[in-house]
Amino acid sequence: MGSEFRSADLAGVHVALFTPLLRDCPKGLRNGLDLEKAAGIIEDVLSAGVDGVVPIGTTGQSPTVTTEQHLEFVKFTIERVAGRAKVLAGAGSNSTRESVDMIREIQRIAPGTPCLCVTGYYNNPPQEGIAAHYETIATETGAPLVLYNVPARTASYIEPETVVRLARHPGIIGLKQAVNFADPGKFREDTAKIVSRTAGTDFAVVSGEDSWFAQMLEIGGVGIVTASGNIPEAARLYLEIRRRFLSNDLEGARSAQKALEPVVRWVFCRKSPIPLATLFDSPVFLPLVDLERTEGGAAAAAEMKEWARREAPSLVRWWKD
Repeated sequence: MGSEFRSADLAGVHVALFTPLLRDCPKGLRNGLDLEKAAGIIEDVLSAGVDGVVPIGTTGQSPTVTTEQHLEFVKFTIERVAGRAKVLAGAGSNSTRESVDMIREIQRIAPGTPCLCVTGYYNNPPQEGIAAHYETIATETGAPLVLYNVPARTASYIEPETVVRLARHPGIIGLKQAVNFADPGKFREDTAKIVSRTAGTDFAVVSGEDSWFAQMLEIGGVGIVTASGNIPEAARLYLEIRRRFLSNDLEGARSAQKALEPVVRWVFCRKSPIPLATLFDSPVFLPLVDLERTEGGAAAAAEMKEWARREAPSLVRWWKD
């Protein structure tokens, strides 16, 4: 990976990789990693032309894989990608100590690997605690660090003033902003403020919401970390959004974003990564369950697969039925 990863490397389309599991534990407690299937997913998105991949984020079952599996999958991804795209490793926790320990291990495996760290959750840290969390991780590990703001999942929010403060740290190079620009409008205003106040520095903002990539580019963001991009047909549309935007074709970028609405709707019809698990014929760790076990899930799974047969045929090879 090298130690020169900086904010400019966050530009483009990065796929938050799904972590497929073996069907070797019916209880959903101790499944092994399905690295053969993972290799296929990685090759498919690289063939689509994406700029990078993100192993072991929320889409990659980060809350439930073991520490050993976490490190194994990051190492496997780096080796499989083999320099053909960028790798941004998921490594966040609501414990600063655990985050430091995990990132040190990732740096031991592949020095200079940039890491994506989620903001504190459940223990509800104040803004000063959030700032100290990230500053400590960056200083203690020396890894290039990307902040991850996802209030819908964490019930914690990195305020713009805190982001701007953190952007001054030489080891903190960006922000994944997973917020809904429409609900409430504050999030769009906050994001625009962050982009404006960090302009000209070694700090970049990327979208963490699949529905708002075009809009993020319009306010000065540079890329996206996408869950639905695991589907190669969708990954190409995200690349098309950026290509059209860089060509000053704003209407074309918005049109490509609109074309993504069905796939985004399916990938997030239940909490991610449950629908992706169905599309890749993989179990999930408890407390997540298969889509078919959720209310109305059997019908949703059948309808989603019928959609995929028409619109995302690359997925069909993973299905046994």
